[in-house]
Order: sequence, then C-alpha cells, then structure tokens
Amino acid sequence: MVFTSSGKREGMMAATPTTISAQLNTLVKSGRVADAVALLERAHKTHPRDEAILVALAQLHNRVTHDFPRAQAAGERAVKVMPKSARAHLEVAEAACKLKRFDTALKHLKRARALAPRNADVLYVASSIYHQMDRHDDAIAAVQASLAVRPDHLQARLQLATVYRAAGQMDDARALCRDIFAQTPDNLVLHSIYGLTGKMAQDDPMYLYLRDKILPDIAKLSQRDQAKALALLAKARDDMGAHDDAFTLYTRSKKTENLRHDGAKYHRFVAAQCDAISPADYFGGGGSQDETPVLIVGMPRSGSTLLEQVLTSHPKIAGVGESAALSNLMRDLKLPEHDGAALARLTKGLTQKDSETLAQKYLTEVRKAAPKAARIVDKKLHNFELLGVFARMFPKGRILHARRDPMDNCVSCYMQPLSAWHSYTRDLADLGRYYCDYDRLMQHWATVLPIPMMDVHYEDMVADTEGTARGIIDFLSLDWDPACLDFQSSEKRARTLSVWQVRQPVYKTSVQRWRRYDAHLDPLKSELGRFYPDGLG
Repeated sequence: MVFTSSGKREGMMAATPTTISAQLNTLVKSGRVADAVALLERAHKTHPRDEAILVALAQLHNRVTHDFPRAQAAGERAVKVMPKSARAHLEVAEAACKLKRFDTALKHLKRARALAPRNADVLYVASSIYHQMDRHDDAIAAVQASLAVRPDHLQARLQLATVYRAAGQMDDARALCRDIFAQTPDNLVLHSIYGLTGKMAQDDPMYLYLRDKILPDIAKLSQRDQAKALALLAKARDDMGAHDDAFTLYTRSKKTENLRHDGAKYHRFVAAQCDAISPADYFGGGGSQDETPVLIVGMPRSGSTLLEQVLTSHPKIAGVGESAALSNLMRDLKLPEHDGAALARLTKGLTQKDSETLAQKYLTEVRKAAPKAARIVDKKLHNFELLGVFARMFPKGRILHARRDPMDNCVSCYMQPLSAWHSYTRDLADLGRYYCDYDRLMQHWATVLPIPMMDVHYEDMVADTEGTARGIIDFLSLDWDPACLDFQSSEKRARTLSVWQVRQPVYKTSVQRWRRYDAHLDPLKSELGRFYPDGLG
C-alpha cells in the first residue's frame, strides 16, 4: 500500500490486506478521516500483531489528524511487534519530535537509520527532525543524503530549501526554489518557502506566475490552497508597497480559509484563572530555588525573536527556542487545553514536593541543550497562559513579557501565515477580543505572582537597542557583554517567521505599521480602543 494523502512521503507503508488498503485511501481522499481512523483501529483489534496496520495508524495520525500522542502510541506498539522495523521506529521518532520529546525522537531515529542507513525516506524524516531541533547542519546533511539516493524527490528538495532558510542561507534557499519552480511552478508550498526568504519584486517570475497563472484559475484549487494562494499574493503585494491591495487579499484569504475561533471558551479560560488565583496561593514559597529559567512570553509578532537573539548572544545565556517542556508537563498531567478551572485547581493544589518535582522535570529537559548556561531562555510565547503554575515551580525564575503597540501587534498577526492553532487571527474582531483577554491575564499575573517580571517593549528595543538590552541583562542579574549587540552574526539561529528580518540591522519600519492599512481596521479599533485613551488619530 502506498499512503500519499499528505504529499510528504510515499512507499513507507507496508501492504495491509487489499480491502483495508483501498478503503483507507478512499476515506482519506474524501476527507472522512474519522472513518479512516476507525477502520484501522478495527483492523488492529482483528490483527493485533500486524505491524503494517499499526504503522498505517501512526502515519495517519502523524500526517492527517496531527494527533501526535496517538501516533507515538501506535508507533510504539508497532515497535514492540516488530523491533527491527525501520518504519515503526521512524513513526515514533516523527511523533515524538512533533511533541518536542527530542530524546525519544533521537533514540528511535538512530535505530531507524541503523536498520535502513540508505533509505531515502528515513533520511528525509531525519532531516525534518534535525530541523525541528535547530540542528541545521545535520538537517542539511541528512536531506542531501536522501537526495543522493532519490535526486528528483520533490518533498526532499523542498525540505532542503526550508532548512537552508532556517540556517540563514537565504541565497541558497532562493536559488533552489527557482530551480524547483522551473519544473513544478504550481506548487504552493514552494511559493510559501520562497516568500519567506525575503521581499518580492514586481518583475519576479514567481510572483508573476502567482498573479497571471494561479490567481485566474484559483477556483479550481481546494479551499485550503485558495486561501494559501491569496495569502502569498497578499504578501507579495505588501512587499511592493501596494498596502490596500495586500490587505484586501489577506482578508479574502481569511474568509476563504473559513476557520472558526471559540472566543467565548477562551474568555472563560482567562476569567477562571483571574477569579481563582490570588497572592495567597504563593504564600510559603516552595518549588525550586534555581534561577536558570527565563520565559519570554507574549503575543506572536511582538518582537520576541529580536529579544531572544539579543539575549542568547550573551555567552552565559542559552536558548531552547519555543520549547514544549512546560506544556508537555501539563499534557503528562492530563490537563485539558484551555480549561481554566482545571488549571487553577492544579496551580492552587500543588504541594511543595509536587512543585519541586515539576521544576526538576522542566530543568532536566531544557538543560539538555545547555547544561552549563547561567540562564536558559524559553521563548514559547503562549506560556503566558501557564505562568501561575510556572511561578509555583520557580519562584526565582524570571519572566520577560514581550510587548508591542496593540494595533501593530494585531495587524502583524493578521497578516502572517500563522498555524490553524492561532484561529483567533482569522477575524479582526476576534483578534482584538483575544488580545484583550491576553492582556487581562498578563495584568493579573503582574498583580498576584511573586516571580520577577519585566515588560520589554519592541518600540524601546528598536529605538535604543543597547540601553534596553543592558536593562534586561541587569534584570537577569548578569554582567553586560557587548556580544548582545552583535546578534545578526550569531550562530544561534532563529526559526520563527521573523528569521529573515532578525538577520538584518534592527528593524524599525514595523513601528506604527498599522497606519498603512488604517482604512480596513475599524473592527480591530473597536476592540482595542481601550488601550488608546487619547484616541487613534
């Protein structure tokens, strides 16, 4: 059986019974994913030691449902049935990597590579895992080895372009994208990678193809691809200074994507923590007295990447990127996502021993990347939702709150290709309400938590980088080091959407950027007016 629904890999799924194979492909292609999962689970009950069925189930969760805990579980069952199956180890590695359980991912990846050292799929997935771990040299070497076995494999070539970009090799990324474009000009993933390598010019052949070939036939694309194509054109038009046109295209893209955000649920999540957690919950101390952890929290597009790069250029500070260490602890505790009442009960109910245990688990995970660093920066921005628990774990840890002008921040979120998890960015009014909930929660933490917190404003960072950086380093109780001002040449790569910008001299043109799109922003202004007591004129 060949499983091709994701477009990422082919040939890795072993033959299951013919009827199951045919039904599975039909169900996935028709969008009946839940039925496909049920089919494989029934087949597993009938054939509990069939490794191929378990691998198929792991693949389905890894690449279609994105239920990575279930993918890992299915892969691990397959490994027990067939310990020498490279495919089974590979599925476990891929799922563990998505969950940012990198020790487990590397363990199974190593086994898969030992069992199938020249298998192109194994090498391709190895590159993807190394990329997720910011091991860019290893990622490039693995995908190049995959291409040596299978030179024309499109997904591997796209992976190489992605890793070139992440490693800061923008010229290599753009050159490869143009080579691929000559053969497969309609590939929207290719256009997405290319668009993130820099600004688009009006005479760029890839832009012209989007405008003149893809846009006129856009109705022939799937709904998801229509939204992607419109967003790519919007980004190109914005690069060219056609800001009204760009914003109109972004709005078309959002409406076409048609995602829904449950703002009422998120409001309840925030309110439950604000209502339940008080300063009294932190009397008596507890937790670890370790000062190593530093969290950067805030909204996406708030200047956090610049802040992270400045900090991690200091010789005594290491970064772990957007670590899942804290959220994985919550997942291990079976805490439902965005259940404010359950999170508040957990926070208030932690004993001193519980807090110390959680703290040690967190430290063990983040110290793997930098065991000797005096400070370790974790830039998973939405950890702002978990600061109540974090303060119980690390009363001497530090919080850096990345802040930006609310209008600029929200407009930038709206105009970026954030994942579907950020569903609040799909509508200006939803986005404004979400920002208000986020701000309410951060104001609450500033009032009730005993942990040291510092607001870092993007506008201050770009206006006075050295002065602001010196203040932050002092907040972290470290001595100043001039390397903090040489972050553009740092080998510590940024992986976020800001990767191209952070390689440039301090990026000042984003301040008051929202005014370019003023005519389109009334729904957002209505929600954010409270932050501008003197008006938005």
